[in-house]
Amino acid sequence: MYFRPFPILTIIAAPMLAALISLGFWQSQRAGWKAGLIVQFEEALKATPQPPEVVLCADTPQPGAVVAPPQASGPSLRIFGHDAAGTAGWRLFQAVQLSCGAVLAETGFEAISIGGPGGVPPATTPKAAPDRFLVELWPEKPLMAAPNSPATNEWHWFDAPVMTSTQGAAFLNVAFILTPLAGTPDFLTRTPPESHIGYAVTWFGMAIAFAVIYALLHARAGRLRFGPSKDATKE
Repeated sequence: MYFRPFPILTIIAAPMLAALISLGFWQSQRAGWKAGLIVQFEEALKATPQPPEVVLCADTPQPGAVVAPPQASGPSLRIFGHDAAGTAGWRLFQAVQLSCGAVLAETGFEAISIGGPGGVPPATTPKAAPDRFLVELWPEKPLMAAPNSPATNEWHWFDAPVMTSTQGAAFLNVAFILTPLAGTPDFLTRTPPESHIGYAVTWFGMAIAFAVIYALLHARAGRLRFGPSKDATKE
């Protein structure tokens, strides 16, 4: 085999090919991650709810545990997000007082009005109160999160120290939160694992096509040949 690459073309092509392959693996990982989440939600819907005190005040509470509806009280924290149906709005969290401290539980949702304040709220279907809640890890701050505004009670990420003082809790559990479990969330059903597999195939296909074009350019320029070299043939 004989191969003499174009220097500038190779410097440009190598990172592009690496990026395409990385995107393919990333989508494959997201497919596996979502498939695992779907299984967890399906199992949680079948599990028997336990009292929050039993689960969260245990020696080693586990995320994914299912608890009965908690008794929340106190002021609500309005945290921007989406409900299970994918509607944008404010998730309402209140403190649940336990013997081992307080934990935030999502107790309501305010959909954002279309057209801003005073606009028409999006159409929603009345939902029955959830009969079980899911123990989830305390959400990390998103990379591009907007600043919180405690004065107007508008939060875009979970700020543990400020939320603790806002709730007036002596101790706020910043390891877990409680969220209502009413089925598989919209972000799992809207873009299921199969879609990510399709995206992965697309990225890998583009990487293969890019590599073939790169090889053809070198072959046409006489810089890539398979088989013995001309010098080896003469010998």
